[in-house]
Amino acid sequence: MTEVTMCQSCGLPFNEEHKHFIGKEPDGSKSIYCTNCYKDGKFIDPKMSMEDMIELIVPVLGKAIGEEEARKEMTALLPTLKRWKKA
Repeated sequence: MTEVTMCQSCGLPFNEEHKHFIGKEPDGSKSIYCTNCYKDGKFIDPKMSMEDMIELIVPVLGKAIGEEEARKEMTALLPTLKRWKKA
């Protein structure tokens, strides 16, 4: 399997600083989702919409890059992630 470089739900980068956030599958293997989004093989908030996720991330990321830029980045990134891709 190809190494996943970010959470496929929220986009959290799985870099050196954030690698401890990589979730685990029930069998103990690495997940493609972070511990903020996924636990015990399930999404923490399975009913969350992509729009809800954007609203959750923008204030946090906005502290670093500004809310307008954060919204633009998340609106572009999230639809490319596995959780939000249309089948």
